[in-house]
Amino acid sequence: MILVLNLKMNLSRDNIIEYESLIHDKNVVVLPQYPYLLFFNRPDSAYSLGSQDLSKYAKGSYTGEVCAKGLRSLGVKYALIGHSERKEYFNETLEDCRMKIQNAVDNDIIPIYCINETIEEYNNDKDLKNIEYELEAIPNYIKYIIIAFEPTYLIGKDNINIDYDHINKVMVRIKDWLIERHMNHSIIYGGGVDVSNIEELKKINCIDGFIISSSALDKDEIEKIYKSIND
Repeated sequence: MILVLNLKMNLSRDNIIEYESLIHDKNVVVLPQYPYLLFFNRPDSAYSLGSQDLSKYAKGSYTGEVCAKGLRSLGVKYALIGHSERKEYFNETLEDCRMKIQNAVDNDIIPIYCINETIEEYNNDKDLKNIEYELEAIPNYIKYIIIAFEPTYLIGKDNINIDYDHINKVMVRIKDWLIERHMNHSIIYGGGVDVSNIEELKKINCIDGFIISSSALDKDEIEKIYKSIND
């Protein structure tokens, strides 16, 4: 199973060095902040390196942006695209995500494309039309990406009630959508994942792994979740 560790804007330089030692021998995908990418560019490690984002522009004068080609040259193999926080705080659109996916695959970076669901959509979109709409950002000629379903109302939350039946329904819908288009991508889940629910989440149909953030910052949580998904 795939395990993606999204570190967001957490950890300082010294913390990062310690963190690298913690996951050095683990088969995970780690997503640090841009300044810390080189701390994880270790050829003897078991993990793979990813970035939390990349530019929708392939090249050009866009100060502050980070292009896919530059990330690939630093050993980045994966890139998170379309996270709900990017959509909410930076107004990213479906077209932005499509451009980023294209830039990633053009530079041999595997996109981890986030499909999100708000609490309003959970309550009102029983036919999962918004899920299908977000899937339309995936070009049909892309050979392989990872699709991450993340309900926004569960991200970063503790002591939550997870609707396992609903998550199962969404994962199956995503899988059916892919099969109809003769696509064979991986599907992972994120949102409130911790040691208290990992065993139940593993039972969900069509699930190929998990993306975690809050739990990714806790040594004991990482160890237990990693052990659980590798048993």
